[in-house]
Amino acid sequence: MDKITKYSLYSIGTIAVIVAGAAVYVSSVFDANTLKPKIETLVKTEKQRTLKFNGPLSLTLFPKPGIVLSDVSLSEQNSDQLFAHVANAKVVMQFWPLLSKKIVIDQVAIDGASINLLKDKTGQYNFANLLATNNAVPVENHQPVTPVVNSSAAGDAVAPSFKLSHFSLAKSDIKYQDVKSGQQFALKDLSLFGDSLTANGGEHIDFSSRLQSVSPALDVHIVTKLDRVNFDQKSGGVKLEGLQYAIDGKANSDTLKLTLSAPKLNIAGNKSDADMLLLSAQLDGPTHKADASLKLDGISGDNQQISVKTLKLDLAANQGNQSVKLTASSPVTYSLAAQNINLPQLTIHSDVSAGDVKSTPIELNGKLAAALNAQQISTAMKGTIDHNPLDFDANIKGFANPAVHFNVNAQSLDLNRYITPNQKSSGNEQGTNNSANSASSSKIDLSGLNALNLDGKVTLGQLKYAAMDASDIRLAMNAQKGLISVQELSLKAFGGTITATGTATATSNPKFTVKPAISGVDIYALLKQFAGFEKIEGKATVNGSLVTQGADTTALKNNLNGNMNIRVNDGAWRGINIAKTIRDAKAALSGMSGGEQAIAANNVEKTDFTELTASILFNQGIATNKDLAMKSPLLRVSGDGEVNLRTDTIDYLLKAALVDSIKGQTGAERSQLSGVTVPIRIKGPVATPKYSLDLTASLKDNANAKLNEKKQELQQKLEQKAGGALSQGLKKLF
Repeated sequence: MDKITKYSLYSIGTIAVIVAGAAVYVSSVFDANTLKPKIETLVKTEKQRTLKFNGPLSLTLFPKPGIVLSDVSLSEQNSDQLFAHVANAKVVMQFWPLLSKKIVIDQVAIDGASINLLKDKTGQYNFANLLATNNAVPVENHQPVTPVVNSSAAGDAVAPSFKLSHFSLAKSDIKYQDVKSGQQFALKDLSLFGDSLTANGGEHIDFSSRLQSVSPALDVHIVTKLDRVNFDQKSGGVKLEGLQYAIDGKANSDTLKLTLSAPKLNIAGNKSDADMLLLSAQLDGPTHKADASLKLDGISGDNQQISVKTLKLDLAANQGNQSVKLTASSPVTYSLAAQNINLPQLTIHSDVSAGDVKSTPIELNGKLAAALNAQQISTAMKGTIDHNPLDFDANIKGFANPAVHFNVNAQSLDLNRYITPNQKSSGNEQGTNNSANSASSSKIDLSGLNALNLDGKVTLGQLKYAAMDASDIRLAMNAQKGLISVQELSLKAFGGTITATGTATATSNPKFTVKPAISGVDIYALLKQFAGFEKIEGKATVNGSLVTQGADTTALKNNLNGNMNIRVNDGAWRGINIAKTIRDAKAALSGMSGGEQAIAANNVEKTDFTELTASILFNQGIATNKDLAMKSPLLRVSGDGEVNLRTDTIDYLLKAALVDSIKGQTGAERSQLSGVTVPIRIKGPVATPKYSLDLTASLKDNANAKLNEKKQELQQKLEQKAGGALSQGLKKLF
């Protein structure tokens, strides 16, 4: 070893020993606790807060200079209430920069910190005065210590810089309270770690804490990890690598888990980009479960627009016996200034099921655009639902009170695939069980639709429901200012056409108006399907105007008003054979005994007719008819009476007479009964009425008829005699 090297090492070693010895001496002689009163006084004077160093304050200079303190508390402003407390803290600095009056902090470690944050009724935070800048009064006259500065080149403006080899915050708590809103939450077991922290970034940054809240009820664990973050001081750019964010815990009675990951995210000036952003969420509750993920690939943007090459959403959810699976994808553009979101190539694949209902596959392609500033959303989609072609478009204007316009065109819809047998038969059961019908009145409240602003049309090629197979369905409807209107409802079903218009008020006690027009419909199939009524057959033509109001189905029946005109051709009335009843009534009529005679009714017997007409007047749930006319080659039937919808009962009187127009094996008997009127009383529950002969009315009517017949015969004889006498007198005169 040459002398120069040898003496150089001796010199450096000697200096190191001297400096180390000096550091040990200073740290052993100098008492840092003498600074505590001065610092406490300074904080009290400048911030009106009480700072207390309850534990020792120690200064170390070897092997690295640093400050260690414990049990430090800080009060609220002008109060003895605790604002913050630190159990233990340690700050370690680099030694050599101190010789140049530069502070380079190497490590910061804080353990057991607690902070109470509060927002008062005026919106001010309790830490506001700590952020205010004051002209601090120096504790003692001393030369200022220059912070570390870096200069990239001569003449460049210097900027302060620092470097932390390690930072740690552990076992700490933060409590927050908003006095005005009542919101409260707490961050418990908070920890924050980081390595190589400088003004230009850091590495291995880890954050974790437990978030607890009463309203909403939350108890979740939050974890954030970041591999690296870089700041560009000149451009203000930020680069993030390996970002991982997770929330795991309870939200009310649900188990919640959220994760966010971004491998690389760059923000440089007006531009930004990211390879991929992945967000996933799982929710698991007592009656429901959901699992969703949102993936964004190829993110890029500037201060005008953000673009995503591919957005993909995957969702699987179920609640009770209902489940849905959904996959949606599209490129995305977002205009920052106008806040316009555009999904130009949106594809949706979905499968929906509920209980016994068969799963329904949905395949749609189209576009979706949302103008957030203009508060407008528009979409146009085309595809299939349950393998049936469908296309629709919709436009929504306004978010607070949206105005919705839509058009839907579909080839077919089979509701039998989605409605269980019990649901399909419930209407029939109600029609055949009067007591159940009265007891099971359903609430009707349309007040939730009061703000609905809607205008749309639906065109459907085929609709199946139970036994109904309808075609050419068209619906046009409008809802505005609390009134729901159906301008057009038309379909071909039950062998004929059905059209209607109507309105409904969107209130808790809604008023309904309906104007039906039915032509050539199989009335038996129609009434059996929707009312469970199986008494009449034939091709029907019906028109009328009805109005009712009520908060439930019973009230709607009880308040029904209006009129209907009915005509049925080539039909039959089930339950009684009137012609046979007249023949069977011959003996009773011959006996000249009054009263009523019961008639056994069954669905096998029926009365055929060629035409039946009637007009019905509805008044507060009571249907009255006075002009029923039923014709057939054998019969002429008239009738009047009423049906009480309030009690689901009928009281009706038919007056039937045989027509002596067909001769044959029973021609003589018909001839004897020709013109005899037989009143038939129909009374009792609408679904199961009782039939009886009103013999008293029959004897009276027939006696009057015979009397009138005798009067007519006598009048004819008198006219004949008078005519003969007049003829003989004229002959004698001439």
